[in-house]
Amino acid sequence: MSDPVLDVPRERELARPDRPPSLRLLRRRDFRVLYCAVAASELGDALHYIALMWVALERGGALGVVAVRLADSVPAFFFGLHGGIAADRFSRRRLMVAADLARCAALVPVAAAGFAGALPLWGLVAVAFALEAAASYFAPAYGATIPAVVDRENVQQANALVHATMQALSVGGWALAAVLLAFLPISTFFAVNAVSFLVSAALIARLREGAPAAAEGGAAGWREGLAALRPRRALSLAVATFAVAMTITTGSWIAGVPTLVRDTLHAGAGGFSVVMIGFAGGSIAVGALLARLPVHAKARASMLAWLAFLPAYGLIAAAGSLPLLVAAAVGTGAGETLSYVLLSSAAQEEVPDAVLGRVLGVISLVHRGAHATGLLLVAPLYAVAAPRPLFAAAACATAAVGVAGAVAAARLTRDAPAPRRS
Repeated sequence: MSDPVLDVPRERELARPDRPPSLRLLRRRDFRVLYCAVAASELGDALHYIALMWVALERGGALGVVAVRLADSVPAFFFGLHGGIAADRFSRRRLMVAADLARCAALVPVAAAGFAGALPLWGLVAVAFALEAAASYFAPAYGATIPAVVDRENVQQANALVHATMQALSVGGWALAAVLLAFLPISTFFAVNAVSFLVSAALIARLREGAPAAAEGGAAGWREGLAALRPRRALSLAVATFAVAMTITTGSWIAGVPTLVRDTLHAGAGGFSVVMIGFAGGSIAVGALLARLPVHAKARASMLAWLAFLPAYGLIAAAGSLPLLVAAAVGTGAGETLSYVLLSSAAQEEVPDAVLGRVLGVISLVHRGAHATGLLLVAPLYAVAAPRPLFAAAACATAAVGVAGAVAAARLTRDAPAPRRS
């Protein structure tokens, strides 16, 4: 038997078949079911996101929006690692269903309060916290299920296809929400989102894969997840690089872009919406590209992907018009998506199934937790300094972090002995 922590997964020892086009993966029943489940919940999320931010702005102004954004970021620190442990200890299918049902249940009282016209800011903060807490359990279980339904050789295509679809649904959901807000009550959006999670849970319950516990009867602590990362030095550095770069870029984006749109370009909420659509467009384009073109050395490539922020944030620093800012947003969406999809795919390819949930729990923690660290460490700078020089500094810092990580990974993997094989 191979060592479940140190050995390369046995699946990688087998001869690899030709990689099928990403759309052919939808012919696989379990992946099709999982894809439809994620699409259903994402559309609901896009609708309620606009409503949630709008109500938070009405109830508490800019501080209300910050409070809600912190509430949907902080849970990653409390539950991210435990979500990965649960994904390796219990049935991943049942864990995803439970997380969806919890999110549905959290939205029901919010929809009722909105219908009654008594939706306080603290209620929005509480539901944002509950939704993100449940997502901290859903994400590692979902990520660990992907290799089982598409095979490890196809995880990049599967991740890219799902990510591109999610971004497209987000754009469609935002546009639809902007129209419906003029005619429908706020409660409708939360009710639709609750139903979308119910649909997702019903679909996931039909999965054949993910039913047995991945580590039933064995130890499933977070230390085993870190031990699985330790000999995979490029992957470990990619996770650390992702954490630092996401903190810089997320804090800059959340605080700096709205300020730049309003105070420098003198555009309103419509202008910011166009910028967000540009970001999603870059994500969709890169997702479509990664769904067709396999990338080797994914961990190292995920670090080099942050170089895209040098021209993108540099353009934001120099942007004198909304079209230039939209073009920069396309670059930021492309760079972030490229890094995240390749990092997740590298973990799904390299890490044995017995500890995959815990490793993906670490990645989920740094991905979602970076929103909180960015808000706390980087965003306040935009309240005391002009956004243009800060974006220029963020462009240089993000690119430097990516290059430093890739160079360190190249040196460490060159000098390190190869992982033991069975």
